[in-house]
Amino acid sequence: MNQHRSDLVALLFGLAFTIAGALVIVDQASGVSVNPHWGAAVGLILLGVVALVATVARARSEHPEVLPTPEEPAG
Repeated sequence: MNQHRSDLVALLFGLAFTIAGALVIVDQASGVSVNPHWGAAVGLILLGVVALVATVARARSEHPEVLPTPEEPAG
C-alpha cells in the first residue's frame, strides 16, 4: 500500500460535520438545548487546533532541522 499525504480540507470538513452531528444527537437524545453559537465556537476552535497541528507537523516533515551537537567543555 502506498502512503499518501493527508487531505487537510477533507479532514476539516469531516470534523465540522461530525461536530454538527454530535450537537444534533445531544439535542435530540437528551433534550439539552445546545446554543448554536457555543457549538459553532467550540467547533471552530477545534478545527483551528487541528489545522495548526497539521501545519506544524507538515512544516517539520518538509524542513527537518539539523541540531548542532553540544561541544565538550575544554579543560
